[in-house]
Amino acid sequence: MRKSELWIFFLLPYLLVLGLFSLVSYFNRQAIQAGVETLAKEQLQATATILKANIKELLDRHDSPAHILDQFAGLEDIYFIALLDEHERILDWHSKFEGYLPFSRRDRPADEFWVVDSPIGSVFNHYSSLETADGRRFHLYLGYSLQGLDRLLARSQKNFWLILGIMALAGLIIFAGIYRLHASFERASAEAVKQAEEKERFKEISGFTAGVAHEVKNPLNSLILLFELLEKKSPPELSRQVLQGKEEVKKIGAVIDRFSEIIKPLNLKKERLVFNDILQEEISSLQPLAQAREVEIELKVLKRLTVEGDRLLLGRAVNNLIKNALEASAPRKKVLVQAGLHRKNLIFSVTDLGPGINPSQADRIFEPFVSSKESGLGVGLYLVRKIVEAHQGKIYFKSGPETGTIFTIELPGGQDV
Repeated sequence: MRKSELWIFFLLPYLLVLGLFSLVSYFNRQAIQAGVETLAKEQLQATATILKANIKELLDRHDSPAHILDQFAGLEDIYFIALLDEHERILDWHSKFEGYLPFSRRDRPADEFWVVDSPIGSVFNHYSSLETADGRRFHLYLGYSLQGLDRLLARSQKNFWLILGIMALAGLIIFAGIYRLHASFERASAEAVKQAEEKERFKEISGFTAGVAHEVKNPLNSLILLFELLEKKSPPELSRQVLQGKEEVKKIGAVIDRFSEIIKPLNLKKERLVFNDILQEEISSLQPLAQAREVEIELKVLKRLTVEGDRLLLGRAVNNLIKNALEASAPRKKVLVQAGLHRKNLIFSVTDLGPGINPSQADRIFEPFVSSKESGLGVGLYLVRKIVEAHQGKIYFKSGPETGTIFTIELPGGQDV
């Protein structure tokens, strides 16, 4: 699945769910508001009917407006009450919010019910008329504060944003997980394809190498025997040329042997090894090369380390990395060899201060027949990787033109004795 398809596969349903949730929440709040307003309207209408009958009786007894409203000022559901004359002049009023009456004769609509916004929130209003027995006309205003509804809607809005935020965060976490799994799958697929191509290429090279080795090895052995015979029979003045020819044939044989070696499966003979001894032996064997190139080998191992492995193969891997570092180093430079433990893994590294690995070869440096050296065959690092992977370990490097190159090997089962 391509990245664009992944975005479409996840992002569109994700946005659709969020949009649907927002729409449902909006209609839910509208339904709550409409339901509460209908309930308040019915309650106010019933309250107004009862109050008008009581007020009419008191007005018929000629009680004062102030005395009349005092009797109804404590009603729990009524926040505002006012009695007006026939010219809509306020005779008296009471409010649960001291000094505030949300009624304006000028702004009053023609409807019996209406809602206004005020400093205390939404107020549901009811306005109706009543007439006494002697024909006097009065008007009654009732107001019901919808603070409870406002608080309910505000809480609903807050919960909406909270739930939306949680859903958005959960969606992003899920998407990040899916994206990482997808990226990991893509990398694994690409690596599998690369390994399959490498195996196929190696299979072809192996077949070709085996054929060449078989066809060339026997004639080379015959040539060596011929040079040995010539060495015995040739006059003294030709002995140097004969010896030189014999050595060149041996070099060709060594090249054939190395090519043949990479196609053979490794047969490990594991034992518990002291890794310090391997390092000392391989460094000693490379001292002549180090002296010839005027390069110092510095060994840093603070502990006595052991590891389970094949002594001969691990020695060859160590030797190859140190030899490569010596050949990459300029005179009077230093090659640093280090070993230690990290999370039960033996860590071995070789650092040189050479020019670094060519970036164009960095991705293929462990492939067979890839080399940055003019005389290199390109099988050394391939064999090192093959040996390390046979020990269930891993090898990697870090390189730069200013910092040189560090090759690191990690082997499982390392111990400090």
